[in-house]
Amino acid sequence: MEIKNPRRILALGAPDAGVLSLLKDLTGSSPDLISDTTAGLSHEWHLTTRYYTATLPIWLDEISDIEAWRAEFTKPEAKEVVTVLGAWIFCFRKPVKEADVDAVKASLQGIADVIERACGYSSDAVCLAVAMSQSMTPHLEKSSEEWEELCMEYGFEYVDSEAKGKNEFGEEMGLKRIEDALKANDWEGGDGGEFGFEDEEFGEGLDAEEAEMGMELFGMKAAVNGIEDADEEGQVEELEGMMRRMVAIKDMSEGMPEEERKRFAAKAVNDFMKDY
Repeated sequence: MEIKNPRRILALGAPDAGVLSLLKDLTGSSPDLISDTTAGLSHEWHLTTRYYTATLPIWLDEISDIEAWRAEFTKPEAKEVVTVLGAWIFCFRKPVKEADVDAVKASLQGIADVIERACGYSSDAVCLAVAMSQSMTPHLEKSSEEWEELCMEYGFEYVDSEAKGKNEFGEEMGLKRIEDALKANDWEGGDGGEFGFEDEEFGEGLDAEEAEMGMELFGMKAAVNGIEDADEEGQVEELEGMMRRMVAIKDMSEGMPEEERKRFAAKAVNDFMKDY
């Protein structure tokens, strides 16, 4: 069975967390870094199992300031992005000092808050906290059991990216565990939330490339930096919300047959314009 409109993966972490490295190991390739940030990049993973085939879109983001990130993603307009996610992959470097552990906890709490705000306690997304290797030997000793308990507190499964083979329970570890967890997930996109379309004619609709309007998923973040005027800031926030929804329309129409995509886009944009 081919899943034509799968849910998305969001891979994120601090700027030096090693997200691109993990994606390359997991999927065999990674997106090109065209600036000094991975925020706004996208990737794909062609997945084939005994039960289904799917091309999973992967969105990337960076958390340089967890409080600012949390504030951004708990805005009402961000809910539509969060609810189409089928998996969260949070990467972090293995801590060298206790302050690094505190930073990991803060990030996990922030992500958990975002998921709860958008989905309540009903989210069935896979949440993986992946410990990446350090450029130096970590000085902080912490057992796998301790990490598992820490991550579980925030709804995440802990995975040591450097682990090999199977644990004492016969379960795969490391990269293979990440792959198995994602393959076992339900990727069916359903009706795409409020962007679902009805089987009726809506004319030519909006082309997916037009829906993007030249904006990346997180590309508006830089635009709000340094803005002090309240009215102007409000306008930028509204524009940011519009851009997020337009990009969501584009992403969710990918892979559809041409006519179906046009009907989908037209219905979605029609609903979108009612709100703005």
